[in-house]
Amino acid sequence: MAAAKKPNVAVLDSHAELVRNALPPTKQSDVFKLATEAGYLVALADGTEDLAERESLVAALEVLSKGLVLEWEIEELLASSWAGIQAEGNDARATKIGQELHALGAAEAGLLIAAIVAHTTSGIDKREAAVLEKIGKGAGLVKQDIAAIVKKAR
Repeated sequence: MAAAKKPNVAVLDSHAELVRNALPPTKQSDVFKLATEAGYLVALADGTEDLAERESLVAALEVLSKGLVLEWEIEELLASSWAGIQAEGNDARATKIGQELHALGAAEAGLLIAAIVAHTTSGIDKREAAVLEKIGKGAGLVKQDIAAIVKKAR
């Protein structure tokens, strides 16, 4: 396994402000849950989630939520995500996450979280890219827009 890369969470600062200023607290919670699931789906793309991916997800969520989501709360969010993935399947969940993020006006923030996780180990492989694309397309984004968002996460 390649060494883990320090996640580029600074790119989320402006999105954190947008989420906090544009959405009521209950909708902010929805964004954080969906972003968690987007990152988790990418981490699972190769069949397993590793510690470095988990740490990147935690760091990214802490920045996006400005500390409203604590590390120990992420376990509960991941358990909920796992239940949804098991019930609907990876592809359906990825599309649905994109749609829901779009409805909240937070598609880029959620996709950035997923891209940060994908960049953590060995860059983005084909399976991770496919998940990112499904989330982005679910959010109504075209390939060029998805690619531009993913590049920001490097």
